[in-house]
Amino acid sequence: MKKFARALRLSVAVAVIFCAMTALMAEESQNSEVAVIDQLCQNFTFQGDNAAHDPFKPLITKKVVEPLKIERQPEPAPQKEVKKVIPPLKLTVTGICGNENVREAVIQFENDEHIVRPGQVVNGKFKVVDIENGRVVVYSIREARRAAFALNEN
Repeated sequence: MKKFARALRLSVAVAVIFCAMTALMAEESQNSEVAVIDQLCQNFTFQGDNAAHDPFKPLITKKVVEPLKIERQPEPAPQKEVKKVIPPLKLTVTGICGNENVREAVIQFENDEHIVRPGQVVNGKFKVVDIENGRVVVYSIREARRAAFALNEN
């Protein structure tokens, strides 16, 4: 047991000496570190475009741009659209022939005589829709509407 107590005292003494040495070395290294930092600061000074700049203020600031005032001209009054007057179709039915299944009509349109059947387009201006006993029904392409023309009995 005496050996154990002696070994314990010896280890405590070594630990105290070790702690004291470590604290002394840390203090010396801290002093030497401060000295090195001071020496570096004296040798290398900061020289740049922003050396006198406050480090807590931003380097880049936004410029305030005043909005431009645009003088607007009053808009001219809209011109009224002039509608094109489309003259109605002028055609004369001079004759109708055929039976219930197949009929043809003779018409006069723009000083020309035409023989027409249902479904036929004449001069790109109208389409013959139907030929009945006493009249011809056409669809005017320009007017976009139907018209019926009775047989001229002259």
